[in-house]
Amino acid sequence: MASILRAVASSSSSSIDSTNPTNDIGKRLAKWALVIGVPTAVCVAAYLVYRQQQDLAKKSATRRSPLPTPLTSITGTTIQPTPTKAAGDTLSSPNNQTKNRLTLAIELKNEGNIKYRENKFNEAIDAYTKAIEACPTESTEELSQFYQNRAAAWESLKMYDKVIEDCSRAIELNPKYIKCIQRRARAAESIKNFELALEDYSTVCFLDSYQPAYIMAADKVLTDLAKRYIEALPPSTAELSKDYVRTSLNEFEDDPILNLAFIDEVHTNRSDSALARAYQAYDECRFTDISSLCTQELELSLPSPYKLQATLLRGSFYLLMGDYREALADFNTVINDPNATEQMRIVAELKRANAKIHQRDLEGAVYDYDQCIRAHPNACAPLVHRGMLKTLVESYSEAHDDFKEALNISPSNLRAKYQQLINDAKIANKANRPERVEQALKNFEEYFDQCKNDIYYALALTSCYLENDRKDKALDYLNKFVTEIPNNPTLLALKANCLMAKDPSNNFEAERLFLQALEIDPSSETVLTMFAMFKCNRNEFEEAANLYERAIQCTRGEEKLMQYAALLYAIRAQGRAMKRLKINFPGGFPQANGSLPNWLGAMN
Repeated sequence: MASILRAVASSSSSSIDSTNPTNDIGKRLAKWALVIGVPTAVCVAAYLVYRQQQDLAKKSATRRSPLPTPLTSITGTTIQPTPTKAAGDTLSSPNNQTKNRLTLAIELKNEGNIKYRENKFNEAIDAYTKAIEACPTESTEELSQFYQNRAAAWESLKMYDKVIEDCSRAIELNPKYIKCIQRRARAAESIKNFELALEDYSTVCFLDSYQPAYIMAADKVLTDLAKRYIEALPPSTAELSKDYVRTSLNEFEDDPILNLAFIDEVHTNRSDSALARAYQAYDECRFTDISSLCTQELELSLPSPYKLQATLLRGSFYLLMGDYREALADFNTVINDPNATEQMRIVAELKRANAKIHQRDLEGAVYDYDQCIRAHPNACAPLVHRGMLKTLVESYSEAHDDFKEALNISPSNLRAKYQQLINDAKIANKANRPERVEQALKNFEEYFDQCKNDIYYALALTSCYLENDRKDKALDYLNKFVTEIPNNPTLLALKANCLMAKDPSNNFEAERLFLQALEIDPSSETVLTMFAMFKCNRNEFEEAANLYERAIQCTRGEEKLMQYAALLYAIRAQGRAMKRLKINFPGGFPQANGSLPNWLGAMN
């Protein structure tokens, strides 16, 4: 992979520079993205888009100034133009002596180019060294080029420490020397100095409009860094986020493990049992104890009368902790047990599909939904969940059919109704039918009195408004929901983000809301990652990275750990790159968007 990336990256530029193109960063940051080239590191709680800022930046983008055309010799070797003698100059003047030294240095550089093309790399290095020694110190542009060319020869000899040394000297003289920064990145990657490589790839992306080769290279380095990081992590001791757990479990309607009558029965009939202690741990938010307590219940010498419920509860918490294989095994046990009720099987099948979504096995999840719908043709929930997944993958017509069929089965099912409206708004957006978008939003509002205490409805409604660039309306409803569902950290964080999208001067109130949300739930990955983005947009990159480190400490599951670790390194690298280039985050705070984590149910 690395060699392929190098080939792609070098295909647009020769190994030896003869012209030293200096790039003006100007407005070329229009294609900025918070995290470059990390398809495996998508931020789980990224309620942000960059449409308006990108459009504004593109309108004001300036083209790079034309470079002087180099002279070319008969042999095809590109050389620097030889300075001509100006009227009034004398051979003995200091200015003329400088020009003579520069002319000699360029001739030596051209000699080195010829040796390089003949694969006589040691001789090329000698010529470049003499060019460096002859070059006047004030001729920084040419001197940086000579160091870069010598670095190319060192690279051909695979002497990567020397490559980095010469590239660093060239970059000190010319901080925007793209080819040289790219060469140092490759050398750093070769000796596994991944942080330097990532910083350099980030810098090249800033300077050269995010070319695919740079993004691919950055992604590979990020993956390597993230893997090394999580391999060195100790087991997490942080408690699961209360908001995350309760919201995730409530995604599944009529879940037998949350049935209050059943929980009362366990406490009444088996108050000393491990299962009763598991439910007590749930009430006390000691979520990481639950799976082991369920295992104790299942390992009794006499079979537990609540074996299936304990298995389903354990599988649910394996899922929340990112232990997907164990979760799938427990869900399969419930599904295949002849004593399981229909509702147990439905919930276990839906959770099995959910686990596969977390594993990015969307085909497997769709297959499970299909099987569940065939096995339970009169159940509404499987159609709703499949419709949500279809909306996520932008199969809007199929999603529409699923929600319509779900409402034929259960006309009063509110979740089916408002998920259908989310899908309708997306269909109208795709068809460029703003009047239909407005109608979908208007219909959405009609359920407020019935659903104002439903966190799923709250997130779905506000997200739909944000996605359609209706920040004022989203903020109005967020204020209502914060009153109806007090102390919900996700709503507070979303309100903070919405305030900033509306007016960046709201930054103090937004930060107060983020801090308030973390006081309520210090382990909320959603809040931590949104707060990190807020810090990035204020150019406080180290604080943003620290927030991602906190998120990592609260995270279960290898995939999410990889996501956050990659974001952590990307933010730090880009912060260093922007500091080196003396630039700030362009365009102000990005617009809020309706993208929600899958587990929140608003699958966009």
